[in-house]
Amino acid sequence: MMDRILTNKWSVRIISLIFAAILFTSVTATSTSVTNVTDGVYVDVINNVPVEVYYDKDNMNVTGVPDTVDVTVSGPKGLVQLAKTQPNIIAYIDLTNAKAGTQSVKIKVKNLSDRLKATVNPPTAKVTLAEKMTKKYSVDVELNKSVIADGYQAGTAKTDPKKVSITASKEILDQIAYVKATVSDEKDQKSDFTTKATISAFDANLNKLDVEIDPGEVGVDVPVSKIGKTVPLRFQQSGNPADKTVTITSITSDDEKVTVIAPESVTDKIEQITIPIDVTQTTADKTIEVSVPVPTGATSVTPATVKVKITTGKKQSDQSSNGASEGTGQTSEESPDVTTPDTGTDTETDKDKEEDKTDTEDTTKQSSTEFTDIPISIIGLVNSESFNTAFIDPASGKVNITISGQKKEVDALGRNDFNVVAVMSNLQDGTHTIPLAVHGLASNFTFTLSQSKAEIQVTKKVAEASAPVLN
Repeated sequence: MMDRILTNKWSVRIISLIFAAILFTSVTATSTSVTNVTDGVYVDVINNVPVEVYYDKDNMNVTGVPDTVDVTVSGPKGLVQLAKTQPNIIAYIDLTNAKAGTQSVKIKVKNLSDRLKATVNPPTAKVTLAEKMTKKYSVDVELNKSVIADGYQAGTAKTDPKKVSITASKEILDQIAYVKATVSDEKDQKSDFTTKATISAFDANLNKLDVEIDPGEVGVDVPVSKIGKTVPLRFQQSGNPADKTVTITSITSDDEKVTVIAPESVTDKIEQITIPIDVTQTTADKTIEVSVPVPTGATSVTPATVKVKITTGKKQSDQSSNGASEGTGQTSEESPDVTTPDTGTDTETDKDKEEDKTDTEDTTKQSSTEFTDIPISIIGLVNSESFNTAFIDPASGKVNITISGQKKEVDALGRNDFNVVAVMSNLQDGTHTIPLAVHGLASNFTFTLSQSKAEIQVTKKVAEASAPVLN
């Protein structure tokens, strides 16, 4: 069959056409490895060639220089391939004799064979050459979250030296909004410590600026204190057993105290934690595990759950002590059910009882009172000395509160018996809507605030700068 195919002229033509197509495709694919080949001149592109700049680095500062450029080289194939595989080409800008100001300069190439031609993309750069200035800036310490252990807080950290000198052009110095010493290498610190931190300068958008900082590293002293407080647990029966023959005799736990993790301003107002225990479905002694509620403004409590033992008993049937005479239908004189009407003494006694009842009702009567213009306290803001806060709503930073409870207890309340607080833990620059909480008010009171949230603006204090010092 093969002989018949080869002797058929149309079969030979078709086979020849297929081989020609394969050969053409192979040649085309091979030629794409070289960008252009014209009259023996090969062209290729070397990407990401670093750009160097030459200028008076001691007294001048330059901006606008690109990090890299692309260089197109052309010439003999061997030299082009050598430049491509072993690149030693350097792109550079020469500003050694340039004057201060903004100008468009040509980007040149060196270390290229004389037999090769080069084209730079982009061919020019718009650069600014400016005289250097030096200013002193205060340093803010920034601690990564993992530096301080849970249940502890960092005080105001101090740096040595307190200020650093930053050198750059006036344009860049004017952009500096933050100078930070960031502490990140330390972990889970529970006591005062000293470490080293590198200094960086940032603009208002936290973009790192290319400046010279002296010294570039400072010592940092960080005070650390515990923020937990141990308080007793109180268990409060909620409801009654559905089985009327069952009574609750005690509610206890081996965990009598818990540790509240919160700032001192919060723990100062916490004397105990009350946990309601639902006993409506209790029919016999049992042990349950309950969660410990986290007080307002606190971070956590330890332990987070406790085991509670509920002890029960059985109600005894009532035994009547009445001595009724059998068969006579008459009641004995000693029966407590007998009421003997008499004169003034009993009448006076009833009157006294009525007065006592009135006094009791006055004591237990529910009442409400309103306190106006109570200032909102801001707590929990880390490194608060580095921030400014301003109330947007309410603009006065004050609210009204209506407190309800037993009249006698409400009447005894004063403005200094409670605080309205906004807890602002780990917040950054910007406007924040913060729920309001009331601290220091006993659990037997209820309250209503004129507004439940406050809108507060937080701004970072701008770093302090001294007068410029020219080099």
